[in-house]
Amino acid sequence: MEEAERLCDRVAILERGQIVDIGSPEELVRRDCPMRTVLLATANALAEERLRTIPSAETVTRQNSRFTIQGQGDDFVTEVIHCVSENHIRVTDSRTVLPTLEDVFLKLTGHSVRD
Repeated sequence: MEEAERLCDRVAILERGQIVDIGSPEELVRRDCPMRTVLLATANALAEERLRTIPSAETVTRQNSRFTIQGQGDDFVTEVIHCVSENHIRVTDSRTVLPTLEDVFLKLTGHSVRD
């Protein structure tokens, strides 16, 4: 799947010989798995309250000083960065998790490629 994502201009997702969806890897991911995730760590006591004000954030979960913020839209990651900057939240670790073509396959077929 990683090679298809990197090398192919157009991909078809097949299930039992039937085309379930077709398009560029970017189109398939955007259309079928629009959720984005930002993981960040901060000791800021007000971080959770501030992160919950992000317009496109659908969920904000906290485990100790680690936050998982999930949302949709082209501006979601930018909104998270803006919130952190605007509120002077000191971040000690961060990562953005974007869905992959394998996530699309799993969502559309209900099983992984290796099943």
